[in-house]
Amino acid sequence: MTAERVEFRNGRNQRIAGRLHRADPPASAGAIFCHGLFSTKDGYKITRLADDIRAAGLTLLAFDFSFVGESEGRIEDLSIEQEVDDLACAVRFMRGQGFTRVHLIGSSMGGTVSVLYAARHADSVDSLVLIATPVDLPGLLYRMTGMRDTDRLPEEGATVVQGIAINNRFFREIGALDPRGALPGISAPVLVIHGECDDVVDPENARRIVSGVRGEARLVNIPDGDHNLVRDEDLVVIRANLIEWLRDRAFTPPSGAAASPSVDQ
Repeated sequence: MTAERVEFRNGRNQRIAGRLHRADPPASAGAIFCHGLFSTKDGYKITRLADDIRAAGLTLLAFDFSFVGESEGRIEDLSIEQEVDDLACAVRFMRGQGFTRVHLIGSSMGGTVSVLYAARHADSVDSLVLIATPVDLPGLLYRMTGMRDTDRLPEEGATVVQGIAINNRFFREIGALDPRGALPGISAPVLVIHGECDDVVDPENARRIVSGVRGEARLVNIPDGDHNLVRDEDLVVIRANLIEWLRDRAFTPPSGAAASPSVDQ
């Protein structure tokens, strides 16, 4: 089924481009996919999973954060806080479409954005699925750039990451954000999927998420999985756990009750 092209505005009145994969028959549950740092709404994982999410009864919105893809903005102006605002506007868009249940699926930095949003807007999220998600941003930054002290960076100027020049304000912002400290504010159920061979985001991040959130949490380890998790065997594991998770929780609001974390190997 062809996805419907949609647009909405973020808090800076920038145009945000998305694709809406509508469930048939239509239902009250929706899922929002948040892509990783230099990815887009058309990334490999979500395009492979979209039909499965629809078949589970949820309408899926995949959108480009401002700064990338077909949305307005420039990559050099990248900002995690702005992406949190983009996500808030995406949730508002889905509510305006009539969806009373909203589930977040975040990949890599899109998962970090989902964590920050869910901690600040606990009542508006029914569950989270976090794939290869960092909550230790200083540790991630050091792995990516060798940088430890972002405060020493001048506010003006740029730093190159993976061949892309990003304004230093982004790195200073990362130094000030604390998604790990935000975890206790999350009461919605959380499914965490992480590759144990991830050399970008330390797998310890996954364990910190599971132990740090207030509500139900489940960890799925992919023993030989890397950061990208795009091999066929990775997608089999992600698909099975993601779809089971969404089917079990799609139309049930979160209870907010704490539960013991579980781990699947």
